[in-house]
Amino acid sequence: MCLLRVINVTRPIISNDIILLKDEIFSRLRDEVYVRVLSSDKRDGEISKSYFYFIVDKLRKMGLLLDNAISFKLVIPYTLNDKREIVLKDGIIYITNKKQLIYFDIYDTTYVCGNCSVILSCVHGLKQIAYELGIKIRDDNPDLAWYKILKDIQRSLLEASMSLKLKLGDIPFGNRICCEEEEVKENESQINL
Repeated sequence: MCLLRVINVTRPIISNDIILLKDEIFSRLRDEVYVRVLSSDKRDGEISKSYFYFIVDKLRKMGLLLDNAISFKLVIPYTLNDKREIVLKDGIIYITNKKQLIYFDIYDTTYVCGNCSVILSCVHGLKQIAYELGIKIRDDNPDLAWYKILKDIQRSLLEASMSLKLKLGDIPFGNRICCEEEEVKENESQINL
């Protein structure tokens, strides 16, 4: 079971970054309208102008767009488990070298292997990602092959990462945002805790 979307990208691409995106936000991108807006900076007649720019604003807040350009090569969803540990989920958004956006979510139930209407796109997308990342496909079953390739990508990502960078100013601590500018009086040289 999965959801696969493959769409040509006409929007400029300015980065080869990898983005970890919260699973519930990643799931919003299942909506075909979000994927179309992400892949193209041209609004078609089916989407109102205000809704188009509403989605563009959301995509910018997610870190997927910078100005008017795509700011990633690869997106991996994550969630927090009961122990508040980061767990990478089995899904991917990938921009191929041929300027195609591939959205794959293994948890969705839209398509089922064996009776799938997008099998050709599925196999082609799987092979394209595997080829570009240098990963071997060892299974004939696309569902199992996707699962294994996603696990290979996750393992490689975690093994190669020395750090994950976040902006401290975007993180709310208690009832305020960290690092807000404060005026400090010159006479207050000591702080009592």
